[in-house]
Amino acid sequence: MSGISHAVFISYASQDAEAAGRICEALRAAGIEVWFDQSELRGGDAWDQSIRRQIKTCALFLPVISRNTHNRDEGYFRLEWKLAVDRCHLMAADKAFLLPVVIDDTRDDDERVPERFREVQWTRLPDGITPATFVERVRRLLSAEPAEGPTGTPSASGVVGLPAAGGAQPIPQRPEAPRTPSRRSAAFWTLGTALALGALAVSLLVPWQRREHARNVLLPGIEETLAKSPHSDARILDMALEAERALPQDRSLGKLWPLIATTLTIDTQPAGAGVYWKDYGTPDAPWHFAGTTPLKDARVPRDLLRVEVRKDGFQTLALVTPRFLVGIDVPRLTLDRAGTLPPNMVRIPAAETQMNLIGLDKYGGVEVPEFLADKYEVTNRQYKAFVDAGGYTNASYWRFPVLDGGKEIPLAVALARFTDRTGRPGPATWEAGAFPDGLADHPVAGVSWYEAAAYAAWAGKRLPTVYHWTQLADTWRTEFLLPFSNFSGKATTAAGSLAGLSSFGVDDIAGNVREWAFNASGNAGVRFILGGGYTDPTYAFNDATAQPALDRSPTNGFRCIRELASAAVPAALTQPLSQAFRDYAREQPVDNRTFAQFARQFVYDRAPLEARIDNVVDGEDWRLESVSVNAAYNRERLPIHVFLPRHGTPPYQPVVLFPGSAMFFVSRFDPRWIADYRDYSFVIKSGRALVLPTYKSTFERQDGLHSDTPNESVAYKDHVIMWVKDFSRTLDYLETRQDLRPDRIAFLGASWGGFMGGIVPAVEQRVRVVVLNVGGMVMERSLPEVDQINYLTRIRQPVLMLNGEYDNYFPVETAQKPMFRLLGTRPDDKKMIVYPSGHLVPRVEFMKETLAWLDRYLGPVQGGAQ
Repeated sequence: MSGISHAVFISYASQDAEAAGRICEALRAAGIEVWFDQSELRGGDAWDQSIRRQIKTCALFLPVISRNTHNRDEGYFRLEWKLAVDRCHLMAADKAFLLPVVIDDTRDDDERVPERFREVQWTRLPDGITPATFVERVRRLLSAEPAEGPTGTPSASGVVGLPAAGGAQPIPQRPEAPRTPSRRSAAFWTLGTALALGALAVSLLVPWQRREHARNVLLPGIEETLAKSPHSDARILDMALEAERALPQDRSLGKLWPLIATTLTIDTQPAGAGVYWKDYGTPDAPWHFAGTTPLKDARVPRDLLRVEVRKDGFQTLALVTPRFLVGIDVPRLTLDRAGTLPPNMVRIPAAETQMNLIGLDKYGGVEVPEFLADKYEVTNRQYKAFVDAGGYTNASYWRFPVLDGGKEIPLAVALARFTDRTGRPGPATWEAGAFPDGLADHPVAGVSWYEAAAYAAWAGKRLPTVYHWTQLADTWRTEFLLPFSNFSGKATTAAGSLAGLSSFGVDDIAGNVREWAFNASGNAGVRFILGGGYTDPTYAFNDATAQPALDRSPTNGFRCIRELASAAVPAALTQPLSQAFRDYAREQPVDNRTFAQFARQFVYDRAPLEARIDNVVDGEDWRLESVSVNAAYNRERLPIHVFLPRHGTPPYQPVVLFPGSAMFFVSRFDPRWIADYRDYSFVIKSGRALVLPTYKSTFERQDGLHSDTPNESVAYKDHVIMWVKDFSRTLDYLETRQDLRPDRIAFLGASWGGFMGGIVPAVEQRVRVVVLNVGGMVMERSLPEVDQINYLTRIRQPVLMLNGEYDNYFPVETAQKPMFRLLGTRPDDKKMIVYPSGHLVPRVEFMKETLAWLDRYLGPVQGGAQ
């Protein structure tokens, strides 16, 4: 095509190609010329020059608008839109050129489009389905002539019926002599003026309405939703983006952004893959397009997300993110060409295992090489193929000695035990050598560890080690996974039929059937079996459970992994593991005389503080004074951050914060941190002072310790002593200030601080009240001098415990309840609330219950922020 064309140019985002193609086909079927890049561009074309030329010469420009265009910050279609708008500036005001089409439920006032698009009527064509009426409208626009006045020339008003297909409007001939305007002509001028004024009013009113809507509807809605949940979601992000377009510099929205959104960065080999996301909790929701790899800092909700990485010709990769709270979240991903991986197996990148299983925490921090994993648990159908192939008669598959009571038994004796209900070889839940009708795609159940290992050998795979299994499970996000998992107590469900997606595309890791792992627990006759089964309580997902390897319970199943030739499983990962376990119903704390000796280790010389103010920062609701004092040990300096309320009356009640272990990984304190993640700013707004010491190993005082997990080393004991001394030395400083009340000190602990809240108040009697936001006990032992159990019964202060039902770090039965029971506080002065959440409690509940507890035991404060 050359010169002025009569073509319609269709501009669209790549994700909308199918819908755009439908529109193109409908127009071409009616004989209308369409420029559609998928059919017009060929390999080797100078495609950028060609597209620019077509936009410059086309008769109509048809932009396809959708949720995909809304979500993309960048894209070639945006350049096409700009070129079309630039061309509009050269046209007469009434020239029909832009013909926007919306293919989904995107609202006119919600879309991120050039303002020029909003000045014309939009057409809705759901999914690109194009009716004959739209085709006829396009045909009329392409073939219409200028409207003419009574004498055959364009009307003096400049108003036309249907504009011409190309070129500018004809210029009216100059009259020979001035004429008195006719009544009709005057009416036209009056109408034109009214229309112009009306357009001006609309142009002023619409932005004002959007700003008012943002202030009075969107922002309050966002705040209310975030107050009820510790997580954001796609709907909140959409509301925030809409508010940002109306109020780009709004300070209230700026404060909310850390709670609303985070960023997603994904790189792939090869590059050029599309990244799509949706909230984890809405698996049936449509996908949102984040961008193309390498993707950097795409804005997404601060929530757990389901993510898919797609590239033509390659296997789609599914993952769940964020996987961790700190460090690199998603490693560089390798995309596999379609059909190159074994069926229903997914690639799991190399990573350092976190080992978030109760009783095995001490084994964390081990590098696990890249491997392949079964997407689903092994099904009855798959296991039947093994049985039919002679799996129970071919000794080459049975590669491990069968132990019973610690003694090896002949394989023939063992195989005689591995039968179904009718005595045929097969799982304990089968009959007559076959699985129950209708359960072909359910996970096989009722197998011993030895049977699982034999199947894996037959399939050319192996059982996962505990390290591999924890890479798949990501148990820290239990609260998200369990609602989509089978803990029904009734029966198994078909593999993959529930939406419990984990890690890099693994299904059913929680519940349904327990999954045998390779490692022995103590001796080879006992093996770990993980994830819990449909008959287990939900907290079994976080437990490191072990059973006799001969056990054939009806919830025992498995999945397999396959090691890669370039990344063999290290022998160290296959070794037996020692499971930590403590029965706090039987354990007893040390006697008072022994405890008095323990308490003396926290005594220090009350040397001069030599306090100095190192920095002052003024915030909207607070004034931060960062001071430093002489620490109680090693001639070190102890930084202390004191947030004083702008609204309140001194002297203020000090709330001393003991934070979570994420601070081990933060090298520098940032005042904005108090309003992020858990959000402690409400303490200051209530009219109290918030105090944060820089405890040893955190922020600028990092010393190589990166775990708060107790152990029986002297180094851990020494750190506990330093942490307590840091807290006490902070109280020494608070006592020197006239604007603070040393007789009204509160301890506020979160996560790691929730654990330390079971030690510090027993030593530091100056604490008047305790609030623990997710706290509990652990299975790991430490030296008796710093073992939490020896301190809990010595705590006498009022204690409020706020916990999550699905907390993987502090499970309800083994961590939360024992701590609450052992507290020495009077029953009337201790309270525990368990919410349907994980290692966070709902933000508004945290604020409400904390402030009520402080008011009750420290007394209400006056003059807090309203």
